[in-house]
Amino acid sequence: MSNSSFSLSSSSSIPKGVCLCGVKAEIKTSWTELNTGRRFFCCKTSKARGECNYFDWYADEMPPQAKKVIWGLLKKVKSFEEERNRSRKFKVICVGAIVILATWNFFKKCS
Repeated sequence: MSNSSFSLSSSSSIPKGVCLCGVKAEIKTSWTELNTGRRFFCCKTSKARGECNYFDWYADEMPPQAKKVIWGLLKKVKSFEEERNRSRKFKVICVGAIVILATWNFFKKCS
């Protein structure tokens, strides 16, 4: 989302936070690196039902330091999640290998 996206100014005949289709706009949060944590208004109507593409920032932009901190925390969370997933896969592989070796050893002794 960029500041050049379509938006309505306060001087428009439609009040801020109301879609072009006349419905109260939904408030969402941006999680892009450029606008991390910044909230914005958008149309509630789904694109399949002809969303009016209304967009307007909810409030002033966050200070650069706050954006930097939030983005850094999001990166750390993603890194921890990726490490957790790798660890889970490794555990599954190890348990699978143990089961296969135990089964092989069992049948080897039986024959």
